[in-house]
Amino acid sequence: MVRVKSRCWRCGEVSLSLEEIMLVEHGDGEGTFYSFFCSTCGDAQAYPADPRFVDFMRMSGIRPIHLPPPIEYKEAEGNPPLTWDDLLDLHSELEKET
Repeated sequence: MVRVKSRCWRCGEVSLSLEEIMLVEHGDGEGTFYSFFCSTCGDAQAYPADPRFVDFMRMSGIRPIHLPPPIEYKEAEGNPPLTWDDLLDLHSELEKET
C-alpha cells in the first residue's frame, strides 16, 4: 500500500494512505488542494497541491472533486476589502435590530 507524508498543523508529520486524501479542484482557477482528516487528532487539514502531486494522485487512480466557487465569491470581485470601520458599522447596525 502506497503511503505519503503530510503535516497536521497540530500533530506534525503524519503518514496517509492515498484513500485518506481528497483532491479538490476549485472552479475559480485558484488551483488544486488536498485535504484529509488527521488520524491522531481528527482535525481537517487542507493544503495546496503542486502539479507533480496532482499527477501522482491521478496516476494512482485518485480523481479530483470539482467544486464551483460560490456566487458570493464572484460578487465580491472588484470591491475593496472590508475595513475595521466596515465591521464596526455592521456591528452597530446589527445592535439596532435587537
